[in-house]
Amino acid sequence: MVFVRTEELLSGMCLARDIHFYDMSLGSAVIMKKGQKLTDVNITQLLGAKLDGAYVDTATSEVRIVSSINQEIRREAISNIHSLADNFIDSSKGVQKSDIEAIGTTAQDLIDSLSSKKDILINIADIKMYDDYTYHHSLSVAIMSIAIGIELGLTNQMLKELGLAGLLHDIGKVAIPIEIINKPGKLTPEEFDIVKMHPVHAANHLRERNLVNENIYAGIVGHHEKLDGSGYPLKISGKEIHPYARILMVADVYDALTSNRPYRTPSPPNEAIEYVMGGMGTHFDERVVHAFLRKVAPYPVGSKVKLSNGETAYVMKNYPDQPLRPMVAVIGNDKTYDLSWDLNCLNIVITELLEEKKLNRTLINM
Repeated sequence: MVFVRTEELLSGMCLARDIHFYDMSLGSAVIMKKGQKLTDVNITQLLGAKLDGAYVDTATSEVRIVSSINQEIRREAISNIHSLADNFIDSSKGVQKSDIEAIGTTAQDLIDSLSSKKDILINIADIKMYDDYTYHHSLSVAIMSIAIGIELGLTNQMLKELGLAGLLHDIGKVAIPIEIINKPGKLTPEEFDIVKMHPVHAANHLRERNLVNENIYAGIVGHHEKLDGSGYPLKISGKEIHPYARILMVADVYDALTSNRPYRTPSPPNEAIEYVMGGMGTHFDERVVHAFLRKVAPYPVGSKVKLSNGETAYVMKNYPDQPLRPMVAVIGNDKTYDLSWDLNCLNIVITELLEEKKLNRTLINM
């Protein structure tokens, strides 16, 4: 059993629970029974009743993928980032205006996609499905940053600048020797000093060619700064850090923590979320973190998870203010646990997000 938003229901899906609602067009109460297969007429009725969604049987229903960032946009984004990075490395050429225009188009495509489905949470597992870390990390950070910006109410122009900063923020790393980037052990102080300069190299390269404005520059150069001044490369603090950089640093840290790197295994989503939440007010802007938590789902609806009591379950519903404690349906029986609001479930936590390939249905994701 999994909870599916009304707008994502498909004809043929089998209800896992009864639905009771009042149909204004018919002027009467309607009951749809458990085991009933939905028709287009049923779905139209549910849409008219403005219901959030319905519980469907995962054994007999396949949930449609709703991807706000489609494969064409992904491929175009990675291709554009790759081309720009190649020019960044080529000192005889450098990044061109045409490179920035292509990246700008990608940023607007991401904004349009994310803005069209504001109520869908980002499934981090979906945007991290690739192996090429350098370029796909930039895309993931851009996606999360734009989503945060939308939640914060930024204008389209600001979102485009933020998206550009996200897509460009790590191009300075491509000039760092690969043996340092992929070193499996701890970096030496000298090696870390080289790494710490990548935001400056990227931002200066772009500004010297008049390819970015001061807002984008500040976002790129400041994405590793921290509110308490303990970041790098400039060690600025508080209001000295540009709002774009404050957004990028949250997205960058979360994506880095949950990514597989040569020097460490990825952190599970709950640990990465807890790290970000623990840094509010010291490392990260509290307002940005709250917006991030409302947009990124560590356990997307439909995910299969392991519970601390030994049971496995599907995630049925997320609560933006309680991202680590969703409502879940236990697999193999009719039990449901509302980890956020049921006092009897206070001692139950999610211990593991099970692999997507093991699931018997498709995620609703971005």
